[in-house]
Amino acid sequence: MDETRQKWQSLIQKWLEWENQDSQRKVILIGCDISKGIVPMVSEDRRWRDITGWIYQDIMSVAERADVIWYGISQKLK
Repeated sequence: MDETRQKWQSLIQKWLEWENQDSQRKVILIGCDISKGIVPMVSEDRRWRDITGWIYQDIMSVAERADVIWYGISQKLK
């Protein structure tokens, strides 16, 4: 597994632990979808895009709720 993804998984776990310590705590993450559009020609840029997508998948797998907002229209995913 990629080192960057492992670091993010560690952060996600720490955030979940923090959130679970108090019922009034809520972690809210806001990300930018970079997967739509033209695939980058430079391999480093493609790798960055792939890792970002995998990290978003990791976040979604533990999230209670997830929404995507595209052009101001919200769609509940989970």
